[in-house]
Amino acid sequence: MLLAAASAAQLRQVAIVEIPGRPGFDAVAFSGKFLLIAHTAANTLDVFDPARRRVVAQVKDLNAPRGLAVDAEQQRLYVANAGNNTITVVSSGDWKILDTIQLSAEPDALLLVPQRDALYVSLPRHQALASIDLKSRQAREIPLSTNPARLSFDRKRNLVYVSAHGGAAEIIALDAGDAVAHRFRLNATQPTGMALDAEADHLYVAVRAAVLAIDPTSGTEIARVPSSSGTDTLWYDENTRSIFAASEDGAVNMIRADAGRYYSEDEFKTQVKGHTLAFDANRQFVYMP
Repeated sequence: MLLAAASAAQLRQVAIVEIPGRPGFDAVAFSGKFLLIAHTAANTLDVFDPARRRVVAQVKDLNAPRGLAVDAEQQRLYVANAGNNTITVVSSGDWKILDTIQLSAEPDALLLVPQRDALYVSLPRHQALASIDLKSRQAREIPLSTNPARLSFDRKRNLVYVSAHGGAAEIIALDAGDAVAHRFRLNATQPTGMALDAEADHLYVAVRAAVLAIDPTSGTEIARVPSSSGTDTLWYDENTRSIFAASEDGAVNMIRADAGRYYSEDEFKTQVKGHTLAFDANRQFVYMP
C-alpha cells in the first residue's frame, strides 16, 4: 500500500507498506484511528494502523469483499461480499462478525444513511439498489433499469445519489421514499465515484478521464478537470478544499476547489496499481492499497 504526503500543491511518496496476502483490494474507509481495507483477493478485511504502519487485525472468511460502510455511533461496519451475495456485519470494537445479511444478487458499493436507518447497496447485475432496513435486516430492491456504480448522500436535500452507466451516463437521485426524484444526464462516460462539497453545494463526479463538478439541484455541469483515464474513486477534504481522485492505473490527482475555480495542483503516478484511496486529514497522508 502506498503512503503519499499531500503538502501544499504537491504529492510525494512517503513509503510503500506491504499488506500480507495476494494483491487485490477494493474499498477503503476509516473507523476511528484505523484504516479498513477490503482485501478482495485474500477474502479478508484488513485493519491497518496508520501510526504503526501495519495491519493489526483481520476479519477472515469473507467472500470477495468489495464495498464498506462504517457506523461509528453503533460501532459496527458493513462489508459487501460479492462472492456469495451477502453483507457481513462486524463489530468495530473487537472485529468479530455479528451477523450476515443475505441479498438476491452480487453487492458492490455500500452507503449507510443513519437518517433513514438504512444501508443502500448497489446491485449492478440486477440494475438495481437494495435498501436494507437496519432494524429488521430486511432488504428491498429498487429497480433502476441501469447499472449503478457508487453512492452518496445529500443531507441538505435528503437525497441518495447513484452514479450509473447502463446506457446513458447519469446521476440518479432518490428521495426519502426511495422514489426517483431526478435523473441528470452527464456529458461524459463511465461515472463512478462521487463526493459532496456541502459548503460550495457541488457534487463531484469521477468520469472516464475527468472529474466533474455539477449542481445537485439541476444537474448542470459547473466545471471539468482532466484526470487520468479510468478515474474511479474520489475523496473530498473540506479543510483543504481538495478533491483526491484515484485512477485505475494508480495515479492520484489532487484537485483544488478555490472560490468556484477548479484545477489540478498535482497528479502523482504511483507504483501501486490501485483504484481506491483514503485521505487522512490529521497526517495529511493519502493511502492507496
